[in-house]
Formats: sequence, structure tokens, C-alpha cells
Amino acid sequence: MPRRRIGLLGFVAACALAISLPNGALRGGEASPAEEAEPVEAEATEPEPEAPQIQPDWRSDFESALKEAAASDRPVLIYFRADWSQPCDWMDHGSFGSKKMVTYISRYFIPLRVDDTEETSSLSRRYEIRIYPTVLFLSPAGELLHIVLGPRVPREFYDIMEKVRMLPGLIQAQKASPDDREANFSLGMAFADLNQLRRAAPFLKRAAELDPENKHGRRDKAELLLAMAPLEDGDSARVLANLDAYMTRFEGSAEIPMAIYWKGTVLYRDGRLEEARKVFERLQKEFPTHAMTYKADKAIAAIDALLRAREVEKTRTEGDNQEKEPEPKG
Repeated sequence: MPRRRIGLLGFVAACALAISLPNGALRGGEASPAEEAEPVEAEATEPEPEAPQIQPDWRSDFESALKEAAASDRPVLIYFRADWSQPCDWMDHGSFGSKKMVTYISRYFIPLRVDDTEETSSLSRRYEIRIYPTVLFLSPAGELLHIVLGPRVPREFYDIMEKVRMLPGLIQAQKASPDDREANFSLGMAFADLNQLRRAAPFLKRAAELDPENKHGRRDKAELLLAMAPLEDGDSARVLANLDAYMTRFEGSAEIPMAIYWKGTVLYRDGRLEEARKVFERLQKEFPTHAMTYKADKAIAAIDALLRAREVEKTRTEGDNQEKEPEPKG
């Protein structure tokens, strides 16, 4: 029997502490193949014979895949899976089962599948795989670009791939011009867009240093993302302190509405609902026409619903406790 490690519940737990930064627009201007991905139909009572499942042209040998990636200048997509993992089945029939997604993967990546159904592969041990499914992206030179833990629907997985496939070029551009402001900023933003704040930090710091007076609008953007970096380690208290310092230091910056919104979001994720509500109300009051204010409106509605639910639960609990109190004797 194979040793089953963290499945869907582990994936949810691993993601529970994360806060997603706003996604960037799709690059390249081409339509998303995920938009036309066909849904997986429920099995009929008397199913007809199924057509062969569409899948990428999976490679099976790691070293051969690396050589092919280097020769074609395409990243490697490594899919770690197991038959006993239901989330892997979702990926097989979803993100890896759509004709358009398969075409996209074949165009931009070298796909390699690692099956750990019967036993843990040497490649899984090498990369310390503990969650199924896991997808690793490697550069054409074999450097780790990004890790995706758990299943993703086609739309989300496509967005991730669009960002990842840009990384090798951005990395090479920064290596070629390590003191170029835009090369550092672009690479830092690309890592941040994938929620890799720790990897983004040195490039964002360098971009900020190269725009000391914010004449090019890079310093305030970079400093805001740097303020969020401790969140990758779960240090929300430090993030909140950083954001307060940022809003004082960059008063008047066009990034202030985003800083306010992120502060409210961190408080919300920490369960500090009343404080979060006040922060979102500040955004409404000070920046009523800003795009982030619409999200603040929705956040306030969600907070109010949670606070009402808390009050209902509190009232119910108090009522139950009163019913359980013993009647006085005599």
C-alpha cells in the first residue's frame, strides 16, 4: 500500500495563511484556453464508452526533459500525481484534460509526469513532495521557478502558467543588467505576482534604490510590496506595522489606497473584524472613486455578515447555558 501523504486537507491548510496579491492582467493578449475548457460531466447510470482522455504529451524521463527544455528554450512543467488522490483526478480531467489547455502546455512547456501511485519516486524525494497534486516549474536551465500545491481549475492554472513562462526571460534580463531599474522592478513584480515575496524582495529593493526620489514611480510600488513580504512567514503583526510606516512615509502616493486595502485584508484574515471594518471604511471615505473601494464595499458586507453570525451564535449559546442552569432548591 502506498504511503499517502497530505491530500486536499493538507493543501487547504497550507494555503490558509496565504494572502493573495491582486493578479496582473494576462500577458500577450491572447485569449485564455481555460475559458473554453469543457466541464467534467457526471457519470451516467449506463455510461457509453468514453473517448480517450486528452492529455499533454507527458515525458517520463527527467534528464531527457531537461535536455529538451534547454534545446527548445522552454520551461519544464513537472506534474506529481497519484491514482489514490482525488484532487489529482480533478487535475487530470480539468487543467490537464482540456484540448485548449493541452495545446497551450505543449506550445510553451516541456511536460513531465511523475506517478507516485505505487511508491515514492526518486524525483519526489529530491524535491520533497508531500502534497498531491504538486506542479513544479523549472527554467530551461533546470532552476526552480515556481511551485503549485494542490489542484487548480483551468482558468487559475492558465493564469499561473502565463506568469511562469515569462520568468526565464525576466531572470536573464536582470542577470545581464543587474543595475537596470526596470529589469529589477519587472522581475520583482513577476515574483510578487506569483506570491513569491521573499524571492521578489532583493529585486524590488534594488529597483527602489535606483529610483530614490520616485521619479519613475518605482520606489513607492516596490516599497509597498516589501512591506507585505513578512506575510510569507506568517508575520502579520510586522506587516501591519510596515503598512502604517509606509502610509506615513509615502503620504500622498497613488499607492496609499492599495496600502489601506491590504491593511484591512490582513486584519480580516487575522479575525480582527471590527478593526478591519474601520480600515475599509477609511478607504471608502478618503478614496470613494478608487477601484479598491469597490472591493472594500464587498469586504464590509462580508464582515457585517460574519459579525451578525457571531452575535446569533453568542445569543444561542447564552440561551443554552441558561436552560442548563439548575433550578434553585426549596
